[in-house]
Amino acid sequence: MTNSSLERPVHAANVAARVYGSDAVVISPDQGMVRMFNPTATRIWQLADGSRSVEEIAVALTGEFDVDLAQARQSVLRLLSELSEKQLITWTGA
Repeated sequence: MTNSSLERPVHAANVAARVYGSDAVVISPDQGMVRMFNPTATRIWQLADGSRSVEEIAVALTGEFDVDLAQARQSVLRLLSELSEKQLITWTGA
């Protein structure tokens, strides 16, 4: 995972995703995996489009869910770390 606050998460090029209602289906053909995301993970996935930092994603979540900034930041970092390890997201500079 990134250490720079200037880096922004973005979906990996080899990953396909579709949002149905409030849930996302993410397909990684290289790994032969299909993953379902809950509503919170889906929203983080949608916001991880390369235009927002981790902090900006966390702030957006506080306005959409009943969560404070510290909890949102922790959830965003945890999910993005997992997605990065699974090669579902990459990091881009500001």
